[in-house]
Amino acid sequence: MSTPQDEGFAGVGELPPYRSLLVVDMKDYSGSSGREQTSLTQEIPGIMAEAFTRCGLDTVWQRKTFHNTTGDGYAVGFPTEVLPFLLNPYLGSLQRELEDRNRHLPRSRAMIRMRVSVSVGPVTDTGTNLLGDGSGPARVELHRLLDSGPVRHLLAKSDPDSTFVAAVVSSRAYEDAVLSGYADEPSSLYVDAPVQVKTYHGNAYLRVPKPTGGLLTEGFRTPLKTQAESSGGAAAAQGQPAGHSLGTVGSIGNFITHSSGPINTGSGPQTIGDTRYDR
Repeated sequence: MSTPQDEGFAGVGELPPYRSLLVVDMKDYSGSSGREQTSLTQEIPGIMAEAFTRCGLDTVWQRKTFHNTTGDGYAVGFPTEVLPFLLNPYLGSLQRELEDRNRHLPRSRAMIRMRVSVSVGPVTDTGTNLLGDGSGPARVELHRLLDSGPVRHLLAKSDPDSTFVAAVVSSRAYEDAVLSGYADEPSSLYVDAPVQVKTYHGNAYLRVPKPTGGLLTEGFRTPLKTQAESSGGAAAAQGQPAGHSLGTVGSIGNFITHSSGPINTGSGPQTIGDTRYDR
């Protein structure tokens, strides 16, 4: 492929390849002892791999182009075309994998619960998993979404003995995989939510393969406090109520007001290198 040689194009560069991006984070990892954290870090990619195998997608896991630990989680890049599979059936398969593992945990161990973030976009990728592979704004967005209040709230609001997976999906991934029909599941299983983390502002979509507890009775509503914690108090400064349910959406601005409507239970099929991202 030729590129312009005229000096007027000296600052132009080729766009990095698009990749489907997946990262998981183990809830309450920091609450475990230092002695346990090493084994937990080593266990996470194995859990992810087994979930792919469980739903017949072991070949997708083998196609990962870069992968690296975040300490309490694991980030992976895949070819763009596998994006729909990261939503369906993978999220439901990860829930079932954790159900089986948690059933056999010793009583001294806390249940393994995970937040999941899925996105898509251009990132650097040599195909050899070098230090620096996976860099780019799409990767930053992936981790900002993972650390956002709305997805954290899903695990906090649900039954800790039953709901083990809560996912947040970028707008681009949602549009490309869900609205397009390639993920083969209804868009009603996803709930849109505004996200504000540090300097990142965007809109994302929440998905819980097995909602329980308050998620069933109150929907995926995000209270003001959760938003404020993620945005450094911006919500509190505005003094606006916040929340989101699976019913009719109320007024939408930076935050979503309490709303009414039938609750969809959401049932259905459900670092670069060794450097931890600043999330």
